[in-house]
Amino acid sequence: MKTIYLARHAKSSWSSIATSDFNRPLSKRGQSDSVKIGEELKQLNWLPEKLIASPAIRVKQTCKTYCEILDYPLDNVEWNSEIYAAHTITLLQILASLNETINSVMLIGHNPAMEDLLVHLCGYSQVSEQQQKDGKIFTTANVAKLTTQADWKDLVMDEMHLDKLLRPKEL
Repeated sequence: MKTIYLARHAKSSWSSIATSDFNRPLSKRGQSDSVKIGEELKQLNWLPEKLIASPAIRVKQTCKTYCEILDYPLDNVEWNSEIYAAHTITLLQILASLNETINSVMLIGHNPAMEDLLVHLCGYSQVSEQQQKDGKIFTTANVAKLTTQADWKDLVMDEMHLDKLLRPKEL
């Protein structure tokens, strides 16, 4: 059984003095949401063997919080710049390159890439059940748990199971 935890960074601050989108930090709500989700990950025992994340500041801050709560060494995080502006194919290539001895991985990144990958792997019918009243599916600080019997290199469209989608406002 392979498990993917797809995570979107927590809410960023649009009022920061960051010089670029890449450097935007988390907002106060983003900081508290990342703690809330991190604690829920620990409670559910959602502990990835490997963590791969975008190096954007808001992702680093989200990831650092998760690592502290989950006792995952921050030095073991793989910072992958390809995740920052990734397309589905790029994320699938990252997953396909994983060693088969690894059974669980967390990808922390950005939308639309994270939501697109979720829809690609699970199929729209599964994912659409999670759609909110405003039409949004994968908002900030969301984490989805996906499972499959397939090997990393054999991930196929619409064949993963969406076990659960965590949202901070629902906790």
